[in-house]
Formats: sequence, C-alpha cells, structure tokens
Amino acid sequence: MGNYIICLAHFCELHGPSTIVCTQTGIAKDKLDYLIPGNSKLQQTCQSCQLILPDNSRNLLTKQDSTIFISTHYPASQTRYTSLTKLVMKSLSVETTADLSKPMFFGDVIYGYCINKIFKINDINARGSERKYSLMVISDGESDLLMNWDIITLYFNEIIDLIQKRVAMVAAKEVNQDSNCQGGDVLNERYLRRSLIKPKSLLELTNDDEIFVKFHLWAVSLLKDILK
Repeated sequence: MGNYIICLAHFCELHGPSTIVCTQTGIAKDKLDYLIPGNSKLQQTCQSCQLILPDNSRNLLTKQDSTIFISTHYPASQTRYTSLTKLVMKSLSVETTADLSKPMFFGDVIYGYCINKIFKINDINARGSERKYSLMVISDGESDLLMNWDIITLYFNEIIDLIQKRVAMVAAKEVNQDSNCQGGDVLNERYLRRSLIKPKSLLELTNDDEIFVKFHLWAVSLLKDILK
C-alpha cells in the first residue's frame, strides 16, 4: 500500500508553482511529526498561494481510530516536502496536456508518482484573466495509484466543479452589481478591475471562508476510499 498525499497547487504570478494545501495520513500517536508548529517560520507566500484557515490555524486534523488525516500548507517531513515541490513544479510547468478535461500521470521512483488534473478559474485581476490550479494525488506506489485512477478522477471532478461554480456565482454577483451603476461608472469600474493584477486567495474568489476546510474533508473522504 503506497503512502499518499493529496495536494492543491497553484501557478502563482509572484512565486511560480506553489503548494497551497496538502493532506496526508499518519498514525495518531505520531501526529506531532506531521503538524506544522505554530512558531515555525512561514514560507514566502502571497494571498494566492497561502493556506488561510479559521482562527489562524496552521493545521487541520481528522482522527479515525488510530489513523489521522492532516492538512497543512506543506509536509513537515523534509523528504516529502522536497518530493512534493518537484512534482508540483512538473505538474504546473513541465507536464502539460492540450485537453484540460483529462487527468495526467507522471513520476518516477525517486520523487514518487502522481495523477493530476489542471483546472482554471476566471478572474479579471489575474494575468490573462484566469488562474491556474492543479489537483494532485501522489504516491510512492505506482501500481497502487493507477489502480485507483477511476475513483481519483471522479473526486477530482467533484471538487473542481464545486470551486468553479462558487467562483462563477461570485463573478455573476459582481456583474449584477455593475449593472446597477451608471453607464460611464460601469466602464470605469471594469477598466480599473482589469488593470489591477493582484494575488487573490480562493477564499476571496469563492467568497467562502471555509473553502480549505471543505477541501480537507473532501481529501479525507478520497483517502478513505483509496485506502479501503
């Protein structure tokens, strides 16, 4: 049985390919080995690639019997951190496909194997008016990962649909607000928004303060199904 990491990564306009949140399993008695301490030095991040949790938490944890599911900004293990960084870089800048509706598989025995799916969301404050993300399931076991291809891709579609629909709802609300303005004011407002390229968290894009909590619960459910 392979060791798994579920990851959401983003091509940040300031920092390049960056991990936002990763979820992994561990043994309850060893949970401190997986948690990011509150006094740890933060990585260089901006709003786009920062993990923002309720109450300024660094970790999310779900316990089931002797197993724990932990979501953090990055793995506490240096080995896993290095491997994940390499795979995130490949996912968002090296391994590409013309058809974003299809997942990809890549990897090696050194850094692990990955099934990932790229998706984009529209945002007028992003370069090119869109932001690029990658969902990744990583394992050190190639055959274990490929055996779960169907269930992984099903879960991918579920969370991508949730995020994109929420972003679309927020965008539609902004358009509706614009329509209530006077003609000239609308044009000026839209121009100013497009000219202001700035980092944005998924919290702001989805208008959901618990979007990363939802990701954690989604990732926990996926891991449970994979590890059955």
